[in-house]
Amino acid sequence: MKDEMRKHWYWLIGSLAIVAFCAIMAYAIRRDFGRVDIQPVRIADESGAIVAANLFRPVAASPGAKMPGVLVIHGYSNDKDTEDSFSIELARRGFVVLAPDFLGHGESGGWADPMRFMFGKDPKDTYSIGSNSAYLYLKNLPFVDAANLGIMGHSMGGIATQKLAVMNPDHKALNPHASILLPIPGLHDLLFTEARFDEFLPFRAMQLRTENLVQNPAWFKALGLGDQPVQWDTTYGDFAKGTARRVTLINMDHHFTPITNKAVAEAVDWMRLSLKGGEKDALWVEPTSQIFMWKEVFMLIAFLAVMLSLIPLASILLATRYFAKVSQPMPTKYVASTGKWWLFASINALIGAILYSPLTAIVFPFDMLKLILPFMHLQMGNGFVLWFLANAIVCAVLFTVWYRSAARKAGISMGDLGMSLSSQNAAFDWGVLGKTLLLSLILLGWLYILTSISEWLLGQDFRFVWAFMKIFATPARFGLFWIYLIPTLIYFLVNGGFFLFGQIRQKEYDTPVKSQFMWWFKILYAALAGLLLLWAFQYLPILLGGPGYGFEITGFPQFSGMWPLWLQIYLPEFAFLLFLLVWFFRQTGRVYLGALTISGLLTWFMAAGQIVIK
Repeated sequence: MKDEMRKHWYWLIGSLAIVAFCAIMAYAIRRDFGRVDIQPVRIADESGAIVAANLFRPVAASPGAKMPGVLVIHGYSNDKDTEDSFSIELARRGFVVLAPDFLGHGESGGWADPMRFMFGKDPKDTYSIGSNSAYLYLKNLPFVDAANLGIMGHSMGGIATQKLAVMNPDHKALNPHASILLPIPGLHDLLFTEARFDEFLPFRAMQLRTENLVQNPAWFKALGLGDQPVQWDTTYGDFAKGTARRVTLINMDHHFTPITNKAVAEAVDWMRLSLKGGEKDALWVEPTSQIFMWKEVFMLIAFLAVMLSLIPLASILLATRYFAKVSQPMPTKYVASTGKWWLFASINALIGAILYSPLTAIVFPFDMLKLILPFMHLQMGNGFVLWFLANAIVCAVLFTVWYRSAARKAGISMGDLGMSLSSQNAAFDWGVLGKTLLLSLILLGWLYILTSISEWLLGQDFRFVWAFMKIFATPARFGLFWIYLIPTLIYFLVNGGFFLFGQIRQKEYDTPVKSQFMWWFKILYAALAGLLLLWAFQYLPILLGGPGYGFEITGFPQFSGMWPLWLQIYLPEFAFLLFLLVWFFRQTGRVYLGALTISGLLTWFMAAGQIVIK
């Protein structure tokens, strides 16, 4: 036992060492190893809310050596750090960069009203979700050359880029990317970056086009080039007159465009040409020589290591006298037969896929759930919890039918399915449940403390590009955590508990390690195979050279765009969480610690990082 405990301590200390090393390396890379200073700033918006931003200042910039400024704006339901690729690469080349969070995003306060911003009909409406306040702040910094200011943004941030340009005609360069080009005349030095496989149909120039030629859709006239054909990656106009124009094509989809080498290279070189008169000064680095991805890789490793630290920590705590009863013997009476396992798992996978698109489409772009429940302020979270609850209801009905027929006839009790909380097979011990809840809170608190330390000391959370583990920036976000925890917990108790570890309980293999991985692989099929098929249905047609995405081709464009795109984050995220879910069940013999901890993690990811709508 002592050797086993020593091993757990070694794993815990080792995981923390990996986290510390990777976080410090990411910190150094983000600051170009001391050549860039990054400071968090808080800006008062005209609405009264606070806009949070990161200020990237080359250390050589000063009131006596002013440098051009660039405002870098993130997209819908993202945050300022998702645009770190541009912020890092611009700052290390001698640009002062300000990366703000929209209101209702990231660490900013207030609410976001994206429908008013993107679809508002009043041309005089100056609502900018806080981004104009950030532009004015950047413009007035003493070490910024206010005569050379650029604006760039991704997706909704690309729309903001162009709207800010109208509000601030003193801008000199623009770069909306993976966005839509608005019919606005007089924009200065415009680089438009288009994703070839953009999930949003309006953001793609047109379906039928040659590799090198845009066949002049109407809104391309906003380039101010008349009716002449516009070739990809060709610069038109004159930088000296502010009429430079360029449309660059990136062979990537919407979400991943900001982390492609070409998109970043085009942006930094465009800002050099426009804001620095084309000069390659002492700080200049060739556009394709980029370091930002190393920061993302190191933080991904840190994220995985900090999450996996739950395993040795939970092992240590479960071995204590106080928490010992949380770990019960593994039920052995019932194991699903091979045929029944694959049948039930396949049905579950298909149900998840069938429900995903129609339910998530209810909340974007117009959130019908919030009209009924006005306290549900997480627009993307609303889509997920609708899907969670629908899956849980269907699964609970099917589980009940199965249990009342096949299970009871075979003499299988709820305890045999990992649903009791006592050494007595069918009993329910509220004291053990209380300790299970306490242990889950400790594990979640452990991760939150590590995240807080990283944000406090290093100014960065644990993520890979997109937000996962962030501190709750506002009391409102912390309150939303508890609201969204309820439906998420129901899903993980039913689908991720009673079904996965009860109704389709798997057999034991030769070793505990083999059992852990075999259970995990098969559970990935039961939980995610249907969603993977949904992803393939949506993406393979266009990736294989077809005229569009699957839902577009089959006449269901309302199911395209946002929610299939989210599967690219959801699938790997869920796969990792399911590994931990399997481990928690195998350590405790019961479904509750895993359901509490994993639902807490997923709700934390949603409530701390996603858009908060008005």
